[in-house]
Amino acid sequence: MSLYKILLFFLLIINLHFQEYEIDSLIENKHYIAAEKVIKNSIKENENDELLIKKLGDCYGYMRDWDKAIIQYEKLVEIDNNTLYNYKLGATLAAKANDSNKFEALALINKAKKYLIKSAELDKKNKPSRWVLVQIFTELPQFLGGGKSDALHYANELEQISMIHGLFAKKYIYDFKDDDKMLKMINSKILENLDSFNEQYDYNYLNYSIGSFCEANKYDLDKGISHLKYYIENYTSRDRFAPDKAFYLLAKIYYYNNDFYNAKLQLDNAITYYNSRKTYDQSIYGEMIILKKNLDK
Repeated sequence: MSLYKILLFFLLIINLHFQEYEIDSLIENKHYIAAEKVIKNSIKENENDELLIKKLGDCYGYMRDWDKAIIQYEKLVEIDNNTLYNYKLGATLAAKANDSNKFEALALINKAKKYLIKSAELDKKNKPSRWVLVQIFTELPQFLGGGKSDALHYANELEQISMIHGLFAKKYIYDFKDDDKMLKMINSKILENLDSFNEQYDYNYLNYSIGSFCEANKYDLDKGISHLKYYIENYTSRDRFAPDKAFYLLAKIYYYNNDFYNAKLQLDNAITYYNSRKTYDQSIYGEMIILKKNLDK
């Protein structure tokens, strides 16, 4: 190989690494439109580059452009029918269903289940796919393909993989189904084991759940603060709860601790974020105003 070809090869490698760094940096800083532009320019040179297709799909997902994200993930499943790509496609179909009318949502959910079940089958330790299946089977009426037994099946599998994931998945089911007897039992089991759950979790919903549990039970409030802050720091549009709810829970925890300065600070963050949203939840806003009045006394 000539010196020219060797130099050209190394320049190409350096350029690819720089492009990847640039894309990751833009996504990390939530500059999704700019990241989309860079990825689309790069992908022209190799239309089957899995990494670029995945990043483009993720980009669209963060922007809640579900249709474009689905197109990219469908390409990935065709290239490699693995657990990650099936999860991404299934979870995005479920997310689109959540934003669709009831008739369209049912078809999307049934399609989502197929890919999520495939993802779970391909990887017996895949937690995110099982979490989405727990949520789908819990929330979907039985005559439309939902069911408590199916939800508990995946919650039990989660518990075998990770106790904390399994316990909070079961809490989710019993809470949604208003099963007070089982919910009380699960909450007691979580309290018994909460001290052993010391890490912050990649599955961001779990961080919110732990923070919310600590606030509701007024137990280990420092742990609650840590997990809620981590949830906010790592929040993306894919997450189930908007940051205003996490800020509000933080404000309540600081209020319990008589730390009124930080309680006011987090409540201001909650109200500011709430007012910036296009969708509104009057019940939580009313709770925020009550807390604000208490803090202003």
